Amino acid sequence: MQIILDFGPFTLDAELFNSTIASNFAKSLPYTINLEKWGNEVYGSVGMDLSEENPIPTIPSGGLAYSKTGSYLCIFFGQTPAWPVEYIGQISGDSWKKLLGINTYSTVTIRLKH
Repeated sequence: MQIILDFGPFTLDAELFNSTIASNFAKSLPYTINLEKWGNEVYGSVGMDLSEENPIPTIPSGGLAYSKTGSYLCIFFGQTPAWPVEYIGQISGDSWKKLLGINTYSTVTIRLKH
């Protein structure tokens, strides 16, 4: 399933994987998430428990993950997760590099790509 991450000044295309958690995430699109930054990761609460399936300790750059702890959507661009998370999607190509070097993030709106 193709989605768009809209950061305001730029957008990124991404794909959600075929998993229970990704499906649960997609059912409630669109989201507007208030973001916090931790190293080379931004994250924010989706406001609901999407369950837990198979959390893993590492996510590649450009990876989208869900953390049951905090009900967070996490967007990774070089950071190692603080704890195992659900790998639910991937930003297309190397466009995730647009996230590097930006010090302030406020929100991201995530919607289906039509």
